[in-house]
Amino acid sequence: MEPSMRLAGFNTCRTSFSKATSSRSLRKASSPSPVTQSKRPTRPPQSKHTLSRSISLFGQAKTVEDDPVPLSAASYESQSRPPVLRPDDLFHSFTNSPIPEIRRRAAFIRQHAYCPHPDHRPTRMPTDAAASPSAVSTGSQAPAHVDFECPDCGIPVYCSEKHWAEDYEAHLKICDTLRQINEDDHDLRSGRFFPEFEYAGPQMEEAAVNMTNWDTFLYTRQFEAINDDRSMRQVTRLLTYPVTIGSILHELSPYNIRKGGRLTPEGLKSLSALRYTLHPPKTGGGEGIKGLRPEAPPVRLFILGARAESSLPRNVWVQLAHLFPRGKFHLIFIGPESMTNRDDEFPLPPRTPSNPFGAIVEDRVWPTMKISTIVDYYHTLHKTGQFYPYDPYFDCFVMFHPGLGHPASSHEWTETVPLLLETKAPIIVTGYTQYDMDRDIEWVRKTCGGEFDMLMEPGENIFRSLRWDLNDLDPQDISCGNWGVWAFRGKSTCGPGPASLKAPATSSTNPESVTSTGTKASSSPGVTPPPPAPRRSTRPISSDFLSDKATATFIRRVLCAQHLADRGRNSPAPIQDLLPPLTSRNDVDLQLYALISIVIKEFVQNWYARITPDETFVAEIIQIIAHCTRALEQRLRKVDLESLLFDEIPELLDAHVRAYRIAKASIARPPVEANPREIYHSLWPLPALSPVPTSGHSSIQVQANNENAYRQLLVQGVLALLLPTEDLENECLTALVGQLFSELIIGNLIVNKLSEPWLIWEGLIMLTKLVRKRSTMEASEPGNVEPNINLKTGSDRVSPNTDKQGLYIQQAFWSVIQWGFVIVNTIRFIISTIMLSRALPPRSTVTSIRQVNPTSHGDQKDFYHPPATPEIRSQPVKVPIAEFKIWSCIGNLLEMDARMPWMSGALSMAQWGALKGPGTLAGFDGMIDR
Repeated sequence: MEPSMRLAGFNTCRTSFSKATSSRSLRKASSPSPVTQSKRPTRPPQSKHTLSRSISLFGQAKTVEDDPVPLSAASYESQSRPPVLRPDDLFHSFTNSPIPEIRRRAAFIRQHAYCPHPDHRPTRMPTDAAASPSAVSTGSQAPAHVDFECPDCGIPVYCSEKHWAEDYEAHLKICDTLRQINEDDHDLRSGRFFPEFEYAGPQMEEAAVNMTNWDTFLYTRQFEAINDDRSMRQVTRLLTYPVTIGSILHELSPYNIRKGGRLTPEGLKSLSALRYTLHPPKTGGGEGIKGLRPEAPPVRLFILGARAESSLPRNVWVQLAHLFPRGKFHLIFIGPESMTNRDDEFPLPPRTPSNPFGAIVEDRVWPTMKISTIVDYYHTLHKTGQFYPYDPYFDCFVMFHPGLGHPASSHEWTETVPLLLETKAPIIVTGYTQYDMDRDIEWVRKTCGGEFDMLMEPGENIFRSLRWDLNDLDPQDISCGNWGVWAFRGKSTCGPGPASLKAPATSSTNPESVTSTGTKASSSPGVTPPPPAPRRSTRPISSDFLSDKATATFIRRVLCAQHLADRGRNSPAPIQDLLPPLTSRNDVDLQLYALISIVIKEFVQNWYARITPDETFVAEIIQIIAHCTRALEQRLRKVDLESLLFDEIPELLDAHVRAYRIAKASIARPPVEANPREIYHSLWPLPALSPVPTSGHSSIQVQANNENAYRQLLVQGVLALLLPTEDLENECLTALVGQLFSELIIGNLIVNKLSEPWLIWEGLIMLTKLVRKRSTMEASEPGNVEPNINLKTGSDRVSPNTDKQGLYIQQAFWSVIQWGFVIVNTIRFIISTIMLSRALPPRSTVTSIRQVNPTSHGDQKDFYHPPATPEIRSQPVKVPIAEFKIWSCIGNLLEMDARMPWMSGALSMAQWGALKGPGTLAGFDGMIDR
C-alpha cells in the first residue's frame, strides 16, 4: 500500500499546485535553457538546464519557505516574464533571429560550414553507405563557406543564391526538416511556459507501464497530456536518454526474442540477470528491526564518453528510477568531457588518497539513485581496479553515440573496448543512423577479432528523440538523438594477449599502486597512448571563454571560494548575491569584478595564500574597493558631462597642441640647439613627467620615481575623498589598496599597456575589422544582392554612347532633386528650431556665467555671480554652448589661422555676434543655446 499512498499524495500535490499557480496567474512563459544532445562534430553542448517544474517530489528545485506554493525563485521569475516569441511567430532566419544565441550560431555556421553544391570539391566524408561514387561531389571549384540563407528554412545552406537555385531539388529533401529545426530552436528560447517539462512522479507498482511507443509510455506513466507535436519533440529530446536504457532493461521491454523483436538468445540471458536484480521479489521487509532484509547492491550503469547526457537535469534521470520502484541505480558518468561547461555547478575536487580520480558524487538525487562523475578515460580506471570486480547481474555499460568506427574518434576506443569485453557485462550502444551503427559494429569486429556476442540487433530505437538536430559544421547533416540502438557482450579472450585479461592486481584505495600502475602503462612499449585531444577531434573547441558565464565562474573561483565550499547541490547563487555591488548596473559589475579577480589572483593571492588560507583579507579588500567605486559613481553623477567633454577637455587638448607646436617650431638656429622636450615641459610643466629624460640612466630613473610618487599621491587623494573615516585610519589596508590602484591598475594597466602606441593601433585595427565585417555581412544579405541578369541581349542592345548620355541626364536630374530636398529640409529645420526654442526648458539654474568682454582683448572674461547660497555653490559653472572650447580646439587642430585666416575671422565674428549681438541668440539659455 505504500506505493499507492505515495502516488495518491503526489497526485494531490500536483492538483494543488495547478490550482494555486492558476489563481496566482503564474502560468506565464518560462523558457528552459537549451540542451544540445548531438554527439556529432558540432558545437560543445551547454550545461544549463532550467526546467519549469518546481515540485520537490522528484526534482531538486529550491522552494520558498514562506510561500505555500513551492515555486523556485528562478521559476517564479521566469514565469513572470513576458514571452519573447508568440507560438505563431516562431519562424525567423538564423541571421535575423531575435534570439542572440541563434544569431551567434548563424555566424558560426557561416564560418565553418561549406557549400554542398556539386561544383565544389568535397570537404566531408559521405555519411550514407548507399551513396554511389557518382553522387559524391567531384567539382573543380574551391570549397566555399555557406553565406546564403534559404528563405523557406531560414538556415545558411549554400554559398550563393545561384547555387541554391541550381541545387534546389536536392535541398528540397531536407528543407521542411530544417524549417522544423528552426522553429523548435526558437520555441525552446521563446520564453513561454513549458508544461511538457512537468515530469511524472513515482510509478505505482500495481500499474504496468506500456512501452509500445512514446504515446503509450507517457500515458501509462501519467504524464501531463501533450497534444502538440512540437511539445512532444521538446520533451522526448531529454527523456530519450533514460527511457532508452529503461526500455531495454525493463521486464516489459518492447524488445524480445520473437521474430522482429531484435533480441538474441544471448541477449535474453544477459538482460534477464539485470532484470532479476532490478525487479526483486517482495520479501516482506519493513522499516522496523523485524523488517530488515538483505538487499542487493545497486545496479551500476557506466555511461562512457559522457558529454551532454552528464549535464541533463537530474529529474530527467530520476525517471529511470521511477520505472523500477524496487530497484537501485548508481549512474557513473566517465569521460574527459563529462564536466564540460559545468565548473560553476560542481568544481572539480582535488585528487586525494580517498578520492584518487576526483570523482564528483551526487548521493541525494533520489532515494534509489546515486550519480558519480569522473573526468578521465575508462581504460585508465579499469587498469587500476577502481570498479573491480564486475558482475553481469549488477553492471551494465552504456555508450551514447560513441563513434567507435568514426575516423576522428576510433583511436580513443582502441584500448577501452577490449577491456569492456573482458567484463562480460552487456554494453548498450546508440547511433545516429543505420550507417553509423554498422560502421561501429564493423570496427568492433575488426578490433576484437569477432570475439563478442550480439545481444541486440541494430535497428531503430523505439524511444528515439523525435526532434531533429542540425550539424553546425554541415547543415545538410541532420539527425535525431539515439536514432538506433544495439547491444553486445564479450564472449572470450580479446585483446593484445592473455596478460591483459587478468584481473588488475592494484587496489583503488592504494594511491601508490595507482600511480605506479599508471606510470607503467604509459611507459610500456606495447601501448602507444593517443595524443591528448577531445573526444571528437573534429568538433570545434568552445570559444565561449569570454562569455558572461565563464566570467562569472572565474570570479566565483577567485573571490567566492568560501561560498563554493559551503553551498549545496542546487544551482550557484548569482554573483550580485555573493559580492557587494560596485555600481548600479550588474553587467558593469561583472566586468569590473573580472578585472579585480585577475589583479587579486596574480598579485595578492599568490603570496597571501602561502601565509594563511583565510579569505577575510580578500573580502575586506573587496569591501573597500566596492565602497570606493560606489562613492566614485555618486560623484560622477554630479559631474557636468556637457562642460567636461566639450569645454574643459578640449581646453586641455588645445593647450597641449599649442605647446607642442611651439616646441617643434623653435626659433633657435644653429649652432644654438634647443631640445623640444625641454621647451614643451617649460611651457606645460607636468610633475609626473619631470625632469626631461636624457641619454643618462639617472634622469630616466628620477622621472620614473616622480611618476610613481605622483600616482600614489593621486590615489591617496582619491581614497581620502571616497573612503570612510574608519577605513582611512587603517594604514595597512589603505596602503595595500593604494598600491593596487596606483601600481597595478594605473601604472601597469593604463600607463604600461593601454597608453602604448602598438596597443592603440591594435585596438583601432580590430575596430575597423569589426566594422568592415558587419558592413560586408549587410551587403551580402540576400535582399541587398542585385541579380546578375543581362537584359541587353539579342535585338534589344543599346549603343554605348546612348547609354552614357541617358545615364548622365538621369544623374543630373536626381542630383537636382536631392539638393532641393536638402535645402527645403534645412530651412524647415531652422524655422522649427527657432519656433520651438522658446518652449524648451532652460539648461539649468545660472550660478556663474562666463561672458566675453567686448572691450577687452585676448581671453579676458567677465563673470556674473548671483547671490551665493549652499545650493548654488554646489552647482557647476555653466557656459554658453557657442563659447565652448571645442570650437577653438577644432580650429587649432585644423590650423585654420594659418591656412584660412579669413575663415577663422569670419567664424569669430559670427560667434561674437551670436553671443553679444541683438537678442543674444547664442547667450546662456538663449534661443540657440537651448
